[in-house]
Amino acid sequence: MSQPSSEILLVPRGEAGHFLPAALGWMGKPVTVTADPGTANHVLCLPVLDFVRLGFPEANGRLDLLQPGDVENLRAGRAALLLDLANEGPGLHAPTFEALHRNLHTLGIPRDRVILVSQNKILRLDYERLYGAGLRFWTFEFFPLQVALWLDAEAGPRLFPQHALDRAGYAPFTQATRPARFLCQNAALRWHRVLLYRWFQLSGLDRDGVISFHGIGADNPKAGGIDVFHAPPEIEAAFAPLLADVGDWIPRRARRIDPDQGTDMVMTLDTQAYGECDFTVISETDFFEPGVERITEKSLKAAATGLPFVVVGAPRAVARLSELGFHTFDGLIDHPYDLITDPIVRLPQVFSAIERAWSACKGDRTGWQNRAREQAEANVAHARGGLLRQLDRMMVAPLIARLAHFAETGVVVP
Repeated sequence: MSQPSSEILLVPRGEAGHFLPAALGWMGKPVTVTADPGTANHVLCLPVLDFVRLGFPEANGRLDLLQPGDVENLRAGRAALLLDLANEGPGLHAPTFEALHRNLHTLGIPRDRVILVSQNKILRLDYERLYGAGLRFWTFEFFPLQVALWLDAEAGPRLFPQHALDRAGYAPFTQATRPARFLCQNAALRWHRVLLYRWFQLSGLDRDGVISFHGIGADNPKAGGIDVFHAPPEIEAAFAPLLADVGDWIPRRARRIDPDQGTDMVMTLDTQAYGECDFTVISETDFFEPGVERITEKSLKAAATGLPFVVVGAPRAVARLSELGFHTFDGLIDHPYDLITDPIVRLPQVFSAIERAWSACKGDRTGWQNRAREQAEANVAHARGGLLRQLDRMMVAPLIARLAHFAETGVVVP
């Protein structure tokens, strides 16, 4: 796609949650953010914040944020409506899309003027399978991009400047005398994290791991993600032994790695914790959610530390890290689980991959480090000097080209 010369005009509506315009500005891309586009083609940016809000009756599913004249410009083809969900990667939820369709129809906004931007690469396929042609779907991953900015030695730190990244002296596998350890950091309460935590306990791996787990107590603001006492039927049927007597073993207080510093998986990178370990289990955001293909900042930050890893996440999470330029420790760790789409089948395969990797690491720590070192050091170097450029090529530049094409032609490409 050629790069048209017309100015790209982004017109924000609403206050908070304009992830995409902010990211493009921080990247220094040729866009103009304005409240008054005049008669030129322009893109209305509507912050979604949370996917389900598109289906809320309040604020007409966010569309009440549009201003007088916006709908007329959409109908006339002078504007496109960008629903900014670059902070999330939902799967297809039919009631939400049907509510969005109704709201657009009521306002007379053609679906093909509406772009939903999210982190989930395969959302478009599920939508077209169910509804056929209609909305446009573009991919943009806000938090992974911002972490790449933060990690980059030349550009960063631009993310969370109040938490400067301490790069000084960090390298993987520098502590020779301690016993082998693995790291597993967990954030909000989700089913795969509950099952993983219990599997660590029952398999005895918790004795060797540096493991965070927020639990269900009042001291954990993220404890309400699920009701651990009422598992979905398919999870209960498949993993009943792991869930048995959950009330007896689920922590009532958050088990943090460094409670005094308050490590948060988004706001910081705890290089000390990674520096004390030889292997990491990446506990991603998505696992049981159908129709999701993405990684978050959790995977990028873990890969950036250079430790060999197994990803407890959505299908193709490991493949995505490879596409972004990271080594995935072929020859050291098996990732057959990565292409399994059924989460009920995938989770036992993830457990097996962790068990095999940890057995090899614990059984010969020096040999493990020697076999992993070249890929580990390359990953650390890539995070500091190549990841941001790779994301720019793969994600940012194609989106700029689409925006520029619309600015010149008024056509919203898929």
